[in-house]
Amino acid sequence: MPRSPRATTIAAAIPALAAAASLLGGCTTTTGGSAPSSSSTSTTEAPAGTTTTSEPSASEGKELYVYAPVEGDCIDLRGTSEGGARTTRPTPGPDATPRSSNQLVLRLPCELPHQYDVIAVVDAGLPKQPPPDDAALTTAAKQLCPAAFATYVGTPYQASRLEVGWVLPSGERRARGIQEIGCLAFDPNGKLTGSVRSSGR
Repeated sequence: MPRSPRATTIAAAIPALAAAASLLGGCTTTTGGSAPSSSSTSTTEAPAGTTTTSEPSASEGKELYVYAPVEGDCIDLRGTSEGGARTTRPTPGPDATPRSSNQLVLRLPCELPHQYDVIAVVDAGLPKQPPPDDAALTTAAKQLCPAAFATYVGTPYQASRLEVGWVLPSGERRARGIQEIGCLAFDPNGKLTGSVRSSGR
């Protein structure tokens, strides 16, 4: 059943705090305040899934005005301006769908800070005509994406401090009968570093 990001963050924070208290012996925390989840954390690089506030330059990724999601992609939703493609909001929200000609999806190497991991690509399964609107596709995403979360991340969505998001097909793609939704995992506190695949977060 879909949950609000705020309710999820509060509910997930309680067990996370309890776990952190038992692990305080020598553990350091990330920018977002959570301890690394892997017992094999490297001392030379950030563990997968670490939250950060830094932002890579758009030149380090591939700018896509029409984005067809692929499982395993690491992406940002960016706004374009004279200064280049930059993040338009301080922290990620669930909807990563470009909404205007001055927004794009920036596909980045997963080791760089990014807002979202594409955890699955699902078909909405809605009637083709008339093409479904944003509300219908968003409802489908909220129903279909949580089930993909546990398979990709390695922990049930309800037990994770990560959130589920989505990127919807463009109007032009919907008109051609394409209803592929990109299911996303993101940290509402900031950007991720490293893939969340099998991270157990």
